[in-house]
Amino acid sequence: MSTSPIESTVVSNLKEVEKSTSCERRRILVVDDDPVVRRILLELLNKNYMVILASTGVQLPDLIHKHSPDLVILDVMLPWVNGFELCRMIKSHPEGEKLPVLFLTGCKEKEDLLTGKEVGALGYLTKPFYAKNLYREVERLLAA
Repeated sequence: MSTSPIESTVVSNLKEVEKSTSCERRRILVVDDDPVVRRILLELLNKNYMVILASTGVQLPDLIHKHSPDLVILDVMLPWVNGFELCRMIKSHPEGEKLPVLFLTGCKEKEDLLTGKEVGALGYLTKPFYAKNLYREVERLLAA
């Protein structure tokens, strides 16, 4: 059974992460239940960053502990636990207190943006998004 190019990239990235704790590339953890969005983000960010993908928030605590990401990109509408709740959980732990969180979501209401800031996110982009806006936000949050 052959693996897809995206699976090969993810496996390669994870092997690189495991090989070196002082990896040159910054690590971005992406949590989105939509496989198309995960693939787009992987393709956009993989050239400059180590991208770790998750489809549910249930995996988030273990992935943060295992990979020590420099940035988390979260969807709001996730199965089992929504992104706002996940961000609250991240920010409530000492290791996640300073971890920047960027929401990338289809939730476009002003209340959603305010909730995102209230739970500790430093950025909020809505879908569909422009790649240049994603790059700008990622660079801004990693520079902070």
